[in-house]
Amino acid sequence: MHLATHVLAGWCLGNLLRLGKKERTWCIAASVLPDVDGLGLLAGVRAYQTYHHVLAHNLTLGLVATVGFARLARCSLKGAATFFALFHLHLVMDLFGSGPGWGIAYLWPWSDQMVYSAHAWSFLSWQNGVAFLGFAGWTVAIARACRRTPLECFAPRFDRQVVNLLARKADRPKGLTIGPIEADAEPRSSDKPATRNGGSKREAATAGGGGEFFK
Repeated sequence: MHLATHVLAGWCLGNLLRLGKKERTWCIAASVLPDVDGLGLLAGVRAYQTYHHVLAHNLTLGLVATVGFARLARCSLKGAATFFALFHLHLVMDLFGSGPGWGIAYLWPWSDQMVYSAHAWSFLSWQNGVAFLGFAGWTVAIARACRRTPLECFAPRFDRQVVNLLARKADRPKGLTIGPIEADAEPRSSDKPATRNGGSKREAATAGGGGEFFK
């Protein structure tokens, strides 16, 4: 499944469980860690196909990473359990969303046996697209409610800018609005009712002071 989906999944679940900022950062790390074996692509396509879903998509690394992340984050047992669960969520998402024929070596290095799913779908399938959009929508909802985004973990200043932008869009008035009316404005003798001499409502609203009816 797409890397961006894994990133958003880790951060959203960290928020769901009300973990702190540092723990949320490690949630993202746990959620994307299995894909480090995809760096084999730097050594060529053959290395990628041989080692991706093998070197880092396994129980052993999940256990080691959970202990290491928990110590670095100095988190509670709840946080450690979340890291372990997110690591395995990545494995499940890849088992179904990486394409037919892509298995994972869950028991490596103790066993080379691959685990496959008969219900796997294409990497470019609509299911993967829906998964990404679902987590993206969840991220926006958290950003508006809690005033933070996944950028808080890497670029706090940019995170503030994005949050403020979303807040301005949410506060922007919708539809027609009445322009400002000055409190000390005095009615003029030349003002006429809207219905006299065939005047329109807009002309009546703007007569005398140039008041703005449509914004």
